[in-house]
Amino acid sequence: MTTKSSSVLKMLEEIAAKEVELATEALAKAMKVVGEAQGKYDMLLEYRKGYQDNLNANLAKGMTAEAYQNFQNFFKKLDHAITGQKDVVSFAEQQVKVHRTLWQESQRKKLSYDVLITRSDKRAAKVEQKRDQKMMDEFATRMTRVKR
Repeated sequence: MTTKSSSVLKMLEEIAAKEVELATEALAKAMKVVGEAQGKYDMLLEYRKGYQDNLNANLAKGMTAEAYQNFQNFFKKLDHAITGQKDVVSFAEQQVKVHRTLWQESQRKKLSYDVLITRSDKRAAKVEQKRDQKMMDEFATRMTRVKR
């Protein structure tokens, strides 16, 4: 009975280990998505800064109202893209939180099975030790009888 429950626990622990592995991979992918999204967001901000510097330089030199209006329209579109990318970053960060929670839960589950396996192994070792001790006692008793 002990070996059956022990083998079941080990099978469950293997399944939990696979879940941890899958959760780890999903978390890594989610973190990669955040990094890429953040990189695009940062690139858009740098792009906007470059255009703002360009606008400031043109304003210092003097520019037409039409050129200024074109810059303003471009900035509206760029700001819209920046806002959209910020939303992408926020969503990706939320996904990392979700995947981190799933990873922690799967890790906790695996550790629980590890503890149960350790306890089961200790119980089995105690039973084995008692059986060995009983056999040794019986052997000693027989040896004492034989010597008499």
